[in-house]
Amino acid sequence: MAEAPDLRVDGTGTVHPVGRRASQELRARAGEWRLLPAPPGILLASRVGEVLRPLRLAGEVRAPGALCDVVSTIAQGAYTGELTVFEDDSVRAVHFDHGNVVWASSNREGERLGEILWRFGAITRAQLDEVVASAEKTGKRVGEAAIELEFVEPEELFLMMGRQVEEIFYAAVHLARATFFFFDGLDEAKIARRLHLGTGQLLMEAARRVDELRFFREKIPSDAWVPTQLAPPSGRRPPPELVEVLAQCDGRRSIAEIGRRIGQLEFEVTRAVFQLTAAGLVGVMPPRPEGVPAIVEAFDLALREIHRACDAPGVGKGAELRAAIEQFATGTGMFVPLLAGAGPQEDGSLRAERVARNVAALAIEEEPESWLAQQLFEYVGFALFQAGSLLPREQETSLNARVAEMLKPLRQQPEGGPPSSSVVTPMESR
Repeated sequence: MAEAPDLRVDGTGTVHPVGRRASQELRARAGEWRLLPAPPGILLASRVGEVLRPLRLAGEVRAPGALCDVVSTIAQGAYTGELTVFEDDSVRAVHFDHGNVVWASSNREGERLGEILWRFGAITRAQLDEVVASAEKTGKRVGEAAIELEFVEPEELFLMMGRQVEEIFYAAVHLARATFFFFDGLDEAKIARRLHLGTGQLLMEAARRVDELRFFREKIPSDAWVPTQLAPPSGRRPPPELVEVLAQCDGRRSIAEIGRRIGQLEFEVTRAVFQLTAAGLVGVMPPRPEGVPAIVEAFDLALREIHRACDAPGVGKGAELRAAIEQFATGTGMFVPLLAGAGPQEDGSLRAERVARNVAALAIEEEPESWLAQQLFEYVGFALFQAGSLLPREQETSLNARVAEMLKPLRQQPEGGPPSSSVVTPMESR
């Protein structure tokens, strides 16, 4: 597929921007420029009168990990300078001194120091908001504000700054499409604190992460998945280095949340959970919907499917299904206030926002989301049971399987645990 142009050079040599983005880019660079020698397919220019450090390397990345070769060249040549990597609106800079990484920076929100402190569990989200507000008010750096507020000690901050540099480095070298520029020499004003990280070791770790994470993703698609402990096989215990992660696998916390509690990032926790899964000590579940409306909408998918099966041509049992569900709901305890004004609608679904208001009005003492899910499992379970009594055996079996798949994120046996035939188990109807 041909790439859309950003610039057009007409027969007189006049340069015209094509599109808003190109126009904005050129306006931001208004002034006089000097064209540098380049191949016919490349335009390279530098601003007249601006003192620039020598540009030693420049190019385009078009495959994941391709930037590793560039970084390897910098390390082997013991270059001193700044590698700047552009990916759409993201800009990362890695600073080298005689081939070793001494600093890195990024404009990505998740790679800023405050976010790193939060992701490692050094501070809470509320403390991060306070730190950012203090930094904006006083003009101090985020790290300085965190120390001043006594949220972190200087030693801990130094370690976190090192982890921030590592994470920016790994993110940069893993890019699949980007452009890069390496300028000789260091601008000390851009270096908040000098570190000394071996580039060779960083490259080896980056390569290992790519290979291992690709393997882990077959079992654990993202850090939003939830690990839970299983009954351990007879006599099997976790290795000492995995005990801390295992203790956090309670079936509620996601991998990202576990990382924040124990001060590890996604890759480290994912690797530990994968090892625990392989040992039969942990199973993983997809992320559950969060918030009352999201939970209702997840159950609505199943309710629509149940009603659709009974309304289908050749079945025509929708009216009987609806009558039975209404009798069940009006005669069963909490469903009257829970579903007041919420339906069911013609397709069987419930109005999520109205259910949310009803849950709030009921002032449930236990966890509202867990309580709601329990009630709706009972409601959907009855609807599925009633549909089973109205459908031919083959259609009933197929419907049970479809509903089970829809409700997996809400309640399922963890992957790696004992098999389960169905998420919602309908009562025996035959």
